[in-house]
Amino acid sequence: MSASLTVFICTHNRAELLRRTLHHLNQARRPAISVSILVIANACSDDTQRLLEAYQAEAAEQDWLALDWHAEPRPGKSHALNCGLALIESTLVAFVDDDHRVAEDFLVETVKAAAAFPETTLFCGRILPDWDGSEPAWVHDEGPYRIYPLPVPCFDCGDAGFEIDAQGRLPGGGNLFARTEALRRTGRFSIELGPKGHDLGGGEDTEFIARALNQGERLRYIPTVVQHHFVEHERLELRYLLRKSYQRSKAAMQIQAPSRQIPRYMVRKLVEHGGRALFSLNVSRSRFYLMRVAATLGEIAGTRAARQQRPSWCSFDRPLRWPLWLAAIGTGLTGMALTRPSLESEAVAALTSSAVMALLLTLALVTKSIIDFSQTGPQIRDEVTGAFRFYTLYAMGRLAFWCWLILTLTGSLGAAGWMAVSTLQQADVPGPMALGAAALLSSGMVVLGRFCHLLLHRPAALAASAHYRLSRLYPLWRRLSPARLRHAATLLLLIPTGLLTAAAIVALLRGEPALAALHGGLLLTLTGIAGWSFLPRALQSGPLRTGAPMNLLMIGVDTLRSDRVGRLRHGKPLSPTLDALAERGLFYPNCYTPCARTAPSLISLLTGTWPHRHGVRDNFVDDGQTQLPVTALPALLQAAGYHTAAISDWCGADLGKFSFGFEQVDLPEDQWNLKYLIRQGPKDLRLFLSLFTHSHFGRRFLPELYYLAGIPLTRHLSQRACHAIDQLAGQPKPFFLNLFLSTTHPPFGSEYPHYISQSDPAYQGESKFVMTRLTDPFEIIARQGEAREEFDLDQIIDLYDGCVANLDAELARILRHLQQRGLTQNTLLVLYSDHGMEFFEHDTWGQGNSAIGEASPRTPLILVDPRQPPRGKSAAVVRSIDLLPTLLELLGITAADEIDGVSLAAHLTEGRPPAMLDAFNETGIWLTPPPGMPADHLRYPDLLELIEVADKRSGTLGIKPDYRQQIVLAKDRMLRRGHWKLVHQPLQQGARQLLFDLERDPHCQHDLAAQHPEVVAQLWPRLDGWIMADPLMRTAPGPAGDGAVRSP
Repeated sequence: MSASLTVFICTHNRAELLRRTLHHLNQARRPAISVSILVIANACSDDTQRLLEAYQAEAAEQDWLALDWHAEPRPGKSHALNCGLALIESTLVAFVDDDHRVAEDFLVETVKAAAAFPETTLFCGRILPDWDGSEPAWVHDEGPYRIYPLPVPCFDCGDAGFEIDAQGRLPGGGNLFARTEALRRTGRFSIELGPKGHDLGGGEDTEFIARALNQGERLRYIPTVVQHHFVEHERLELRYLLRKSYQRSKAAMQIQAPSRQIPRYMVRKLVEHGGRALFSLNVSRSRFYLMRVAATLGEIAGTRAARQQRPSWCSFDRPLRWPLWLAAIGTGLTGMALTRPSLESEAVAALTSSAVMALLLTLALVTKSIIDFSQTGPQIRDEVTGAFRFYTLYAMGRLAFWCWLILTLTGSLGAAGWMAVSTLQQADVPGPMALGAAALLSSGMVVLGRFCHLLLHRPAALAASAHYRLSRLYPLWRRLSPARLRHAATLLLLIPTGLLTAAAIVALLRGEPALAALHGGLLLTLTGIAGWSFLPRALQSGPLRTGAPMNLLMIGVDTLRSDRVGRLRHGKPLSPTLDALAERGLFYPNCYTPCARTAPSLISLLTGTWPHRHGVRDNFVDDGQTQLPVTALPALLQAAGYHTAAISDWCGADLGKFSFGFEQVDLPEDQWNLKYLIRQGPKDLRLFLSLFTHSHFGRRFLPELYYLAGIPLTRHLSQRACHAIDQLAGQPKPFFLNLFLSTTHPPFGSEYPHYISQSDPAYQGESKFVMTRLTDPFEIIARQGEAREEFDLDQIIDLYDGCVANLDAELARILRHLQQRGLTQNTLLVLYSDHGMEFFEHDTWGQGNSAIGEASPRTPLILVDPRQPPRGKSAAVVRSIDLLPTLLELLGITAADEIDGVSLAAHLTEGRPPAMLDAFNETGIWLTPPPGMPADHLRYPDLLELIEVADKRSGTLGIKPDYRQQIVLAKDRMLRRGHWKLVHQPLQQGARQLLFDLERDPHCQHDLAAQHPEVVAQLWPRLDGWIMADPLMRTAPGPAGDGAVRSP
């Protein structure tokens, strides 16, 4: 395409200023290339339309620049910018505001700069106030109370050009010019920011530029490209200054969104600035601090607005209410009874004995926890002992408090029982030692019961927090069964319940109503607390509403391999529900994710874009990168009238972290956060509390332990999903529910009986329940560098298949509930995975470490549309980015222009398979170089060197900016086209290319690059084109940029 330039202007009800801007553009000297003007009239109600029509009528006769214009009815500059970008076809774009005049050499210098710096994709020039001498003197004041920034935009970095990085002073969009391809790669302007009518808030341009730089675009300051900003007298009035200061700060805080809460320092600043403004006798000083007050109020409003933009947290599986009423009644009865002085002293003695016993046990547990301290997450000792030492003390104190409270309550059960025995025997209340012993016995029995319950039903919960070898517990485990546990629990409940009930009746018969009320109140209180914590809410039944439009239910499974659908174990189907679902709809076993790590994979799937477009390349993403530059499926469906919600366990926190657009989420906080990991505490405290946190209590008060990584919550989540379906389907709008499960994720701990259903009964190694030595995500990552000999591989695969069976059972429960509620014929079903799992097929295990094997990037994708006939299994190669356009077409919603994927809807509706598609994949970050990596592979430091906590207030872990490009350069990449697969590995010198024929060699064991150079020559330009579409690859210095590490 020949070079051309579009001058892009957005305008709102400023016809006279726009006339002046167009006049000066036509007065400017013209370059040798084609130049045209595009104007987007944003919700204009003045003479703007007549002005533009008159201009077009006279343009040819007056030799003016060609002008095209469009109306954007939605108010907001970002809407206008996005509308215009979709229309531009030139190679260069220059942004000019409707209240600017350009210098005489503006057009010529713009084109000259683009030609002089071909590697640069974004440029900015000077913006100078167009002073005419009538302005007040304070605008030129350079003293201590000068107004900065001025109410008139000004960007002047001197007479020398230079390159600007993401940490430098970023320009606004008023004098920005860029290569059109760079703008399209960056995405859309944020519609949450930018001026809207009389709202002077900005920030949409700064956020766009910062995002572009973070994605690898290059920005250069060109001092010879000059625009002058018209000075309106309204801008120099105090009212405007305050409004602009407020809205500028609000927009800045919406971009940064550093905290969910308003920080205390903002309140302190507000008080300080307000006092100085109020009690100052100097006009300049008062004006200065009044603007600081307005700016601080803007920061507070921006923090609140950023918090409101996040999805609202909700609980679809609320605890039962009647136990709380029971506990309230019991507390009331106990309080009434304690009005008798004698009973008060007895109750205080019992409670004190329980509390003291609990305190001693808690201190012992805390002491051991400190001695054997083991923190989840990365062992960043300097971070923990330095910036977070007080936070660590707070976290330890918080866990110790809950430990003490649980021991006090469970001990009170024994003390109350002993008091009941004394009532029945008409004996005196026992002394403190006896009450303490009863409390200790009671707590011990409850703890032992909960321990045995977890050991049988969810041993992964114990493994996640235990210092000890689980094989020592095998003799106890073999004696456990669900029936025995039920009998023991019944007996444990009947003893105190029977004693307290009998004591209440006896006291009542003896004419001691206060004593009866005490025993009855304690019984009701303890029963209510236990019922609220552990009793599940029953599911509703009976049909709900049906009819168009279609609902959408997406069920995602972390780390589900494609070859587990339709797999036989011991002659029986491993996953009969999954198999039946695949037969009901369309099953793609060859669906490729572009990056086999959860965050980039989910974002690509829900936005239909490649990782280099949405900018997220791995799981470690700091707060500044969570605002996605592309519109995701939840936001698109919400705009189309859908109610959108997401549910997940520890693996799906990214669904709430990134700006997908879900209205409601039932999710944990971000797992890649040092504060969150510190709050999980050391193992011994965590182990004790974990006995009680798999309940409504844990989810409400200790979510960090309820959502502890590696602990399966499949049954809980399927129950919660059924409740969510009931609530969402009961509303007039159609719903989109995304359920994401960690069932098949390492360490492969499933629920009873699934963890033994596929295993060898004779196995007695350490991995009987879960894959050992994997107690948090960082240990999972760390062990990916270990060799095959370090693992009991057969047992681990059996555990994995047990997880698949667990998933299948809960999937059946959800589908049955859909059927019972009459929603099967009105719900589009999708089953997907974020990535697969390698079991040493190529010298390594895990996901995202190798582009050679098929088990990691290849995932199952099942689509079931009840309006369409079954299509069965397809051999077509598709990509996860194709799901979004497919769903939009099936639901009758227009797809956005920014989508990289293509729709597969015709395959489902007409039985017409898609054309041959190119499936690309790149590796993720490795903690240590995985086995099998070439010795001369491009490398980078280990993960603990790569990550940082940039914002100590939030605690979010992210990759240091200095390493981001180095990591991208070292990624392995692959292309599958048809039955051929080409793998690219960057080396210290040059690159390594491998070719595999997947028809004859599905496990990629035989490199055919030397035998088929013509195939490599055919595939390489496609793979190279995808690699070089990545801004971080194009802008790489040295060999990476000139293709030395890319040449086959």
